[in-house]
Amino acid sequence: MKKPPFLPSLLPFFLYLLKSSLLVFSASASPPPLPLVSLLSLKSSLKDPLSSFGDWDPTPTFSKPSFEDPVWCAWSGVKCNPKTAQVTSLDLSRRNLSGVIPPEIRYLTGLVNLNLSGNYFDGPLQPAIFKLSELRTLDISHNSFNSTFPPGVSKLRFLKVFNAYSNNFRGPLPQEFVRLRFLEQLNLGGSYFEGEMPAGYGSFTRLKLLDLAGNALQGTLPRQLGFLTQLERIEIGYNAFSGTIPVEFALLPNLKYLDISNCTLSGSLPKELSNLTKLEVLYFFKNSFTGEIPESYTKLKALKVLDLSDNQLSGTIPEGLSSLTELTWLSLINNNLSGTIPEGIGELPNLSTLLLWNNNLSGILPHKLGSNGKLLSLDVSSNSLTGPIPPNLCYGNRLFKLILFNNMFTHELPASLVNCTSLSRFRIQNNLLNGTIPYGFGLLTNLTFVDMSKNNFTGEIPHDLGYAPTLQFLNISENSFNVALPSNIWGAPSLQIFSASSAKLTGK
Repeated sequence: MKKPPFLPSLLPFFLYLLKSSLLVFSASASPPPLPLVSLLSLKSSLKDPLSSFGDWDPTPTFSKPSFEDPVWCAWSGVKCNPKTAQVTSLDLSRRNLSGVIPPEIRYLTGLVNLNLSGNYFDGPLQPAIFKLSELRTLDISHNSFNSTFPPGVSKLRFLKVFNAYSNNFRGPLPQEFVRLRFLEQLNLGGSYFEGEMPAGYGSFTRLKLLDLAGNALQGTLPRQLGFLTQLERIEIGYNAFSGTIPVEFALLPNLKYLDISNCTLSGSLPKELSNLTKLEVLYFFKNSFTGEIPESYTKLKALKVLDLSDNQLSGTIPEGLSSLTELTWLSLINNNLSGTIPEGIGELPNLSTLLLWNNNLSGILPHKLGSNGKLLSLDVSSNSLTGPIPPNLCYGNRLFKLILFNNMFTHELPASLVNCTSLSRFRIQNNLLNGTIPYGFGLLTNLTFVDMSKNNFTGEIPHDLGYAPTLQFLNISENSFNVALPSNIWGAPSLQIFSASSAKLTGK
């Protein structure tokens, strides 16, 4: 005789009721509502070390034989339609849950939002989820689902948001997603998907976010991605793509965020990307791009972040970057750039981070750098820069990292630096700086690392360094002090490493 379809699902209820000694079902008792079947199946199937299901108590329902009171609608993580008592939202995120999601989840037929993120689910993704045909959002991110992606996702015909970020899926990217005509966000990043990106991923009509970053994808970037006219954000870096950036990417009129960093792309940067007038963030770091930075990029007036680091770019820094008034972050580190730093870079009103180390830059640092009061980090080490250190680098008292080593800076240290209470790392070794070290660095409560070695400093070594509260590393080697060390230097409370070799010290 064939068993009723719900019989396996009732076992947890019988066990629960027997254990609680609350009710003995008679042969004529009405079967429990399907939402209750589904939710209690979840509770009994999943490992719950934090007892987050503690309030999922069906007792009030079983005390009324008619089952008319939808007690489950008051349970944590559950939201219902007030008229039908159907579950419309189930949020089990960040509960430390593990185990297997039971197939009875399919009984939540009215479910619109399902969030399973931030748990320890592993194994294959339960395909019964794809029978929840009313789903609009599905979040399974930050779990350990593995195996290939199961078929059936195209049944979620109304789905708008799918987030599977940070799992262990493998195999090819699912082609089925392209059949979801309402999809606006697709995040398959942080797994082990492999093979090429399907050209069909360029056929989404409403997609605003595409994240495939951090997988094992290969091959060339499909030019069809340029047809995603609604796309606002694309993150496809940290893969093993080859070839160049398709010029069709310049056809994305609504794009605000573009990240293709840490791949193996090569060739020149497409000058056509200057058409992306809404672009705010551009990450191309850690590739093998060659040639010059296109002058046309100075038309990206909405740009806030530009990171072209760790490539093989040559030529000069375009003067027109000084016109990008929204720019907060500019990083061109580890390239083959030469020439001077445009003076206008120092006048950018919102610039907070300037990273230019390991290039062939010459000339002086822009005199007004830091005058906007927003500078947080400056690293121009390992270039051929000369002249004085600008006086207003810490004007807003926000600068925490000042890295200038391996250049040819001259003159004395600006006196303003000893008032920079935000400063944490200060590295100026291997320059041509002279004069005396000004008094006051030892009073900076956040200063942890100071390297002033290999310069031409003379005169007294400030005794306040012996009182520096958080200073851990101090190197003043290879200077020409011709004085004795301050007697209190060994009393610095946090000092771990101190070097003053070849500094022409006198005394004991």
